[in-house]
Amino acid sequence: MNKTINLLTIITSLFLISCESNNIIKTRADLTFKSISFMSAYGASEEEYEKLNRQIDSLVLNKNSLTEEQKLFIYFKKLRNLKLLNKPYIFIRLDQDSILPVYLSYTEYDKVKSFRHVELFDENKKVELELDLIKKSDNIYYSENITSIKKVDGTSHSNGN
Repeated sequence: MNKTINLLTIITSLFLISCESNNIIKTRADLTFKSISFMSAYGASEEEYEKLNRQIDSLVLNKNSLTEEQKLFIYFKKLRNLKLLNKPYIFIRLDQDSILPVYLSYTEYDKVKSFRHVELFDENKKVELELDLIKKSDNIYYSENITSIKKVDGTSHSNGN
């Protein structure tokens, strides 16, 4: 009986790990930069963060015409529901036409936050990343595992260029 319970526990654990790993997308991309972006409340003070949450909560939706501000708050509400609103983020360039924002754990962000576009550009270098992406929602990705960071010869891009 005890062996059966242990065996079932092991099988269930392997099944759960297998299911969880199916949601991970192994990705190789270049780190890219945006001059101006406001895609989360990362770096906001507690007071600013609470103010933003109150604004999100007070959002009144007019289904006929959404303002840009309302669209932003809808996006922030989605991030809050996914527990990403106060997470740091980066942009990765998958190919010439595809730049993707990726939210990161604080530990992973610490690995890449020191890279500066101007310095990379001056050195004719770029940063290649290999990371595990988790799709949280349509066009919203998260990573808690950057498996490789390489500074290599090449052109570092910004603003989709």
